[in-house]
Amino acid sequence: MKTRLFIFLVSVFFVFNIQAQVEVNEESSVKDALNKYITLNKQQSTIKAWRIQVVTTNDRREMEAAIVKLGHKYPALKYHWKHASPYYQLKVGAYEEKADLQNMLITLKRDFPSAIPVMDNMEKSELVD
Repeated sequence: MKTRLFIFLVSVFFVFNIQAQVEVNEESSVKDALNKYITLNKQQSTIKAWRIQVVTTNDRREMEAAIVKLGHKYPALKYHWKHASPYYQLKVGAYEEKADLQNMLITLKRDFPSAIPVMDNMEKSELVD
């Protein structure tokens, strides 16, 4: 029994004290492709991320009324509106993950029941922390 325990302890000691050295040799074409990808990604200022679409309507006055209501109820929210003929779209927020917008969506649905999450192109600097 003592011999088995001793062998076990010695083997555990060697397993945890082995230091491996790994050397990665990558081909120059792979390295070049990776560097090109990193450079292009840094240059790209826009990203696909999530917003909450508060209103979609073909009536500009309805969209403007929603902007006024949004400004009174949620003055800290930055909004964006866009005319994608024939519709006017009013959107708020900028979230990298859909899960991050859920609390705000629930809050907004009290005043804007048709609010939905949508993917949008936006500047990386717009993302909500």
